[in-house]
Amino acid sequence: MSDKSGSASSQAAIDASALAADLNEVRRQLTGEVKLRQAIIKPLDRAQRALKDPHRNAVALHEAGDTLSQPPEEVALPRGYDKLIKQLRTLADEKLSELEFTFARDLREAFAEAAVKLEGPPTKLIADLFVIEPDLRKKQVQMTFSRQMVTRGAIKLEVEKVVTSYQRARREICEREVDLDELLKGLFEAYRRTLKLNDDKLGARASIVECYRELVLVRQPMAFRRAPAKTSFVDYPKTHFIYDLLQLRQKRRMNYQNHRLNLGVSTIEVGADSTRAMFLATSATEGQFIKDLYFTMEK
Repeated sequence: MSDKSGSASSQAAIDASALAADLNEVRRQLTGEVKLRQAIIKPLDRAQRALKDPHRNAVALHEAGDTLSQPPEEVALPRGYDKLIKQLRTLADEKLSELEFTFARDLREAFAEAAVKLEGPPTKLIADLFVIEPDLRKKQVQMTFSRQMVTRGAIKLEVEKVVTSYQRARREICEREVDLDELLKGLFEAYRRTLKLNDDKLGARASIVECYRELVLVRQPMAFRRAPAKTSFVDYPKTHFIYDLLQLRQKRRMNYQNHRLNLGVSTIEVGADSTRAMFLATSATEGQFIKDLYFTMEK
């Protein structure tokens, strides 16, 4: 009796273990289906909430539409799904355009109060030498000068923050006190150092990017030269250098001790490479790619 009982219990244990494994596999498959369906259900819920006020929630509506337009291939979709999502995206684009117009209008008014005129379309506004590009989809604003970012990161999509960022950038870049004679002196020294590194003679063309790097070192105080450290390093951002070159050009201050500064324009292919050229702005949207610079003797 005891042997038969033990054999039956062992068989029951084996069956229970196999059954548990099978059930676990079923659960895994169903969980996978639930996750796939949730990938559609969640943005559907967001879209429904956004539709209560589509103008104010235009960004959320647009994000939901983007997600819903790319559903998992494994999910069987209801009839008419594609048509509904197409209508949703059309509405989202309309409301987003309205919101872009509203934000640009509010931004123009705020800049006008600060005695600055904003020009251009809602997606690319111009303030003096600066380009302001709101991106409602990312809920941020980019601000550039001569195709260079003027802030470390994107600016929040808030009118006051954009105005403040512009005022700070203009003050730091355009309202500095710059001794143009000292700038030319430093640039001439940086040019000569670059020539020496490349074993070239005076008058040869030198990379503007390399000269800029040498100029940053030339401008460092004696404390940094004696003992280089972050605490004694004086930054000279590329935006400052570009603006200073613009000032030299506009004020026709291109001569230093019988030597004339010349700027070599680059090709489009080279210009696209920031390691080989710099864009020298003449206005917010116009300018030239400069590949090299060189000093020539004046008679």
